[in-house]
Amino acid sequence: MKSQKIRESFLNYFKNKGLPVLPSSPLIPRGDPTLLFTSAGMVQFKANFLGLKKELKGAATSQKCLRTTDIDNVGFTKRHLTFFEMLGNFSFGDYFKEEAVEWAWDYLTNVLGIDKNRLYVSIYKGGIAPRDEEAYDIWSRLVSKERIFELAEKDNFWTMGPTGPCGPCSEIYYDFGGDKGCCECKDKIITCDCGRYVEIWNLVFTQFNRLENGALEPLPQKNIDTGMGLERLCMIMQNVDSPYDTDLFLPIIENAKKILDIKGETPLETSALRIIADHVRAAAFLISEGVLPSNEGRGYILRRLIRRAARYGKLSGRDRPFMYELIPSVIGIYKDIYPDLSNNVLHISNTLKTEGAAFFRTLSDGEQKLQELIKHKPSKISGAEVFRLYETYGFPFELTKEILSEKNIEIDEKSFYAAQEEAKKTSKAAADEFEKEKVIALQELEGKNKATVFTGYENLEEEAVVIALLDKKYKTVDVLSEEGFVVLDKTPFYAESGGQVGDVGLMEKNGEVILRVLDTQRPLEKLFLHKVAIIKCNIKVGQKLTAKVDVPTRLRTSSNHSAIHVINAALKKILGENVRQAGSFVSPQKLRFDYTVSSTPTPEQMAEVWNVADDIVAANLKVETQARPLKDTQELNATILLGEKYSDPARFVIIARDGFKDPLNRISLELCGGTHVKNTGEIMVIRLLKDSAVCAGVRRIEAVSGLSAIDYLKETSDKALFVSKLLNTSAQELDHKIESMIKTEKDLRGEIADLRRKLLSGSAMQTPPREEITLKNNIAAILFNAGETDIKELRSLADNMSAKNSGKVIIVSTDKEGKKSFVVKSFAGGPNAGEICKRIAAAIDGRGGGKADFAQGGGTAVSWGNFVEKIKII
Repeated sequence: MKSQKIRESFLNYFKNKGLPVLPSSPLIPRGDPTLLFTSAGMVQFKANFLGLKKELKGAATSQKCLRTTDIDNVGFTKRHLTFFEMLGNFSFGDYFKEEAVEWAWDYLTNVLGIDKNRLYVSIYKGGIAPRDEEAYDIWSRLVSKERIFELAEKDNFWTMGPTGPCGPCSEIYYDFGGDKGCCECKDKIITCDCGRYVEIWNLVFTQFNRLENGALEPLPQKNIDTGMGLERLCMIMQNVDSPYDTDLFLPIIENAKKILDIKGETPLETSALRIIADHVRAAAFLISEGVLPSNEGRGYILRRLIRRAARYGKLSGRDRPFMYELIPSVIGIYKDIYPDLSNNVLHISNTLKTEGAAFFRTLSDGEQKLQELIKHKPSKISGAEVFRLYETYGFPFELTKEILSEKNIEIDEKSFYAAQEEAKKTSKAAADEFEKEKVIALQELEGKNKATVFTGYENLEEEAVVIALLDKKYKTVDVLSEEGFVVLDKTPFYAESGGQVGDVGLMEKNGEVILRVLDTQRPLEKLFLHKVAIIKCNIKVGQKLTAKVDVPTRLRTSSNHSAIHVINAALKKILGENVRQAGSFVSPQKLRFDYTVSSTPTPEQMAEVWNVADDIVAANLKVETQARPLKDTQELNATILLGEKYSDPARFVIIARDGFKDPLNRISLELCGGTHVKNTGEIMVIRLLKDSAVCAGVRRIEAVSGLSAIDYLKETSDKALFVSKLLNTSAQELDHKIESMIKTEKDLRGEIADLRRKLLSGSAMQTPPREEITLKNNIAAILFNAGETDIKELRSLADNMSAKNSGKVIIVSTDKEGKKSFVVKSFAGGPNAGEICKRIAAAIDGRGGGKADFAQGGGTAVSWGNFVEKIKII
């Protein structure tokens, strides 16, 4: 049975049992900042399990999941995966154990026809909770008692955390046969990890609430959460013992064999094919949801997947990007199930190609540096050195760890993470605004209150009632006397989303200002949090207030947001429709727009982009919004943001001469929930602040528009007038004046460098400290102390001295920024400069190397005398 048929049969079975079949939620969890990725079918139903949402009584899904905790095992075992699909059926206070167990058994044995004699089950034997007698009784009616195993908490008791909902589990195992196991499995030990017995379905019975003292109390709402890996079920139905041999992987693996020109017969080739097939599936799905390679968060996981697969491609003989060539195979498997892959095939391929090219450029450098580390420290390498490899060459820690593991070399992981933490302190580290406890508290608050009605598209002032208050720690309070959060029944304040910051403003009572709104957030779909500072008096639940958005600030933000749509349209017109938004930020002060490109735009192309943007602004085109069915997105070819989940109907924003009267004749049409101007003329002007690369294949535009642009132009003009006065020229001639000054400075620097070379080479009156010593084999060497000479000048100094001192090794050193740097110049037939350099570097706790005739190195700063003595010893 093919995978698609298996998926359909599962969902149809539970549909016939009365459960609604729901689509897979995205891999990027919505409204839950505690999770990087969706890792189980129950993630999208957290609020239902907690009893905070009552609409659903049950559901069935095939959920996209991603787990990377065991990524190091992927490729080296038959069954470890990162991306997989979880088949699941759920109950939220509806059916319970009897139905869950009987339906699972019926589906496996009667619908799929799996041999009952191959199936074993487990129940919870008791420990922190009583033995699961109910599950045992139900199973004993279906299977013989010798097929029921009783297991402890580790295998058969599920918890959400130290406190909260929990309960016993019951698992179903499939026996792949005695020839697939080990000697222990002859005694039918189903938890043995040798591969004979494989857990295929886990049934979780959430029936207890664990208190802080460890006591368990019955839950008022008992739930069912089941999960069965589609890939494992395919193994059984397709009579293979590895998911990599199923139709979910074989097309990718067969294509990879052709691309890499390997047969998959050696252990290395087998592992490489599994790693590549697994990682390209995971990468394709992540990219289709808007994730891009980066050095933090989800982007780091994606980059790690791509680079790990790329490295194993290189080990198999491929030294250029190839993963993008496998995307047609991935899409062929999932095109009827997940259309986002087909719809974004070009973006997925370009991202993989660009990131692959970037990695192959740095891989050889990184591996060379790693080999140098291995040569000098063959038993253990410090974490600080491994972190430097990651920081400098983008060489992932996990990749370094894997390579060193192959050579039985240890890493001091503790010092690696210490170096990483130190780096985070000096960089902008992203931290979750809401921790797990806060998320649960906010979900409870959302469940208890009606959704806040947002009126801010039409109104900037609203009469509202306070329905909830929270203190700074997100604890619900009846009276707020200091900074905290206010929840209203309706609000004109736009909450931060879609890259646009939240509104600020005031709240009044009887015409008197009592609260200042500092920010507006929307952590959950129905919940608007107004961060406030008390101005006049305490605020209570039930009070009536007048909520007022700060109008000038909103207008500046709206101008910048509409400007982003203008810039996006201009980029698409000049660079092509393949340009995609990769991120944005909109504030009253400025805008930031990240976009994907296959190659860096030329200056001429970007000049055209800005000309187009200026023309759109000058044309004073209408900017209109309209709620339309989501299906209109494809019919009108509207721009959407990858990975974004849109409501239906969705909010469309158009820039066009006649607005929505003629939607096909437009400049821009995007799905967007942000605030906008009424026409492009209100933008007035857009001015570029910075155009830069974010990472391979992604560029960033930072700009200002509207009144913020006017402020910027005024400030720039004032600075230009001030500088022109200092330089005794006009503002109009300032560029020519600065060019002339730069040229003069460059000439002077050249003269200074020339004088220094003459001084240090003995052509001038004074000479620096100099020593002549004898190296091994009676080779004469001249050592020069170049003082604080720039490191770039050391080679020319060594060349000059070598020309005047034939048959001698020249060593020139400098002390800069607390470090000793040096070069070694040998002569024809002389000793190897690279080897001398390495020995000197090792003597001063540094690194060095090069070719036979010339090498350079550096290390800890030591005095000139000490440096000379160390070289004499060498």
